[in-house]
Amino acid sequence: MAQSGVKRLGYVDGLRALAALEVVAFHIKLQIWWPRPVPQSVPGALVALFSYGHVAVSVFIVLSGFSLMLPIARNNNHNPWGVWGFYWRRARRILPPYYLALGFSLLLIWLFIGQPTGTTWDTNLPVTGQSVLAHLLLLQDFVTTDHASINNVFWSIAVECQIYVLFPMLVVFWRRYHPLFCALVVLTLSLILTYALIPTWIGHVSGYGFDAFAPQYIGLFAMGMFAASIVTHGGPRWSRIRAWYVWEILAIGCWVFVVLTIATISVPLVDVGAGAGTVGLLLAASRSGRINLVRSILEWRPLVWIGGFSYSLYLIHAPLIQLLWQYGLRPLGLGDTVTYLALLLVGLPLIVLAAWGFWWLCERPFLNVRFAPPQDAKRRIGAIGQRDQMETDIHAASRN
Repeated sequence: MAQSGVKRLGYVDGLRALAALEVVAFHIKLQIWWPRPVPQSVPGALVALFSYGHVAVSVFIVLSGFSLMLPIARNNNHNPWGVWGFYWRRARRILPPYYLALGFSLLLIWLFIGQPTGTTWDTNLPVTGQSVLAHLLLLQDFVTTDHASINNVFWSIAVECQIYVLFPMLVVFWRRYHPLFCALVVLTLSLILTYALIPTWIGHVSGYGFDAFAPQYIGLFAMGMFAASIVTHGGPRWSRIRAWYVWEILAIGCWVFVVLTIATISVPLVDVGAGAGTVGLLLAASRSGRINLVRSILEWRPLVWIGGFSYSLYLIHAPLIQLLWQYGLRPLGLGDTVTYLALLLVGLPLIVLAAWGFWWLCERPFLNVRFAPPQDAKRRIGAIGQRDQMETDIHAASRN
């Protein structure tokens, strides 16, 4: 989701863009070959690269915890808006685009893509009163994940909104205890709850923590909050922690773990690996200094641009994929491989442009006004930067 309350960070938007593009490319692959296997004629590397759509949602969750915690961590772990103020800002930011995208999806189903065609879009059909009500109440992760889901990406919006309800309580926890302790406790409890629910009806409905109610995401959200705490804390110790190059090693190691184990271990553990890898990328990109390869890559201008409307891209891409395939490519009879490449190389840019238009009309008007922290918080933030620079100068002088 979009950041709230702080100046936008280019590397965060870059990560959002990569996650959103991965989700779209993953659903393009499913559009052509679900539930059939991909033929050997298609380059394996091309398919493998776009096979991590679920993992990309884990990245979004960590980024959400990071972005929401930043202004609070900079304000000495105090919520400047209060509990109800926070809820109002989140609702104003998230819900109008979501409900407009829900209406957009229902309109396309009613007019153009409401009949089964043998693709993954069929799992969204038929639209029922129960599914509409569940989506209006943001309970679709409990009710409609197996069938009639209207738009098969909306499950994660409900999950994230449910985490927002817990966020003020997490902030109080953060205020009282060390951030690492808080993150570890929340992550551990979320995994215990995840595996405890698997044998129950909730675990059955949610696909065993795959694409619906998934308590492990609470832990991933806390991992993002922990990363924000590291980025904002002052003092020599935290300055040294931010300067560690271990964060790149953590990112590389965790993402290698995800790639190697995604088909062999349970989904919640893969999600944790993706979350830790995202934390590593965030902390590596936030390191001060002129040369920062991770930040330079993530702040590539096209990525930052797409990251600015990644929420809109996430919300509306699924019905647009079906629309392009059903009316633009299927009638041509090009074959699966050519159709896949056409959707990937031509359809994806068109969907990105459509998402930008949706953002301009349906998301941009609801962006929250940036929060200006109190004067004492401003002075403290400035002092952190000054201390980091002074400590760097002292270390450099000592080496000389």
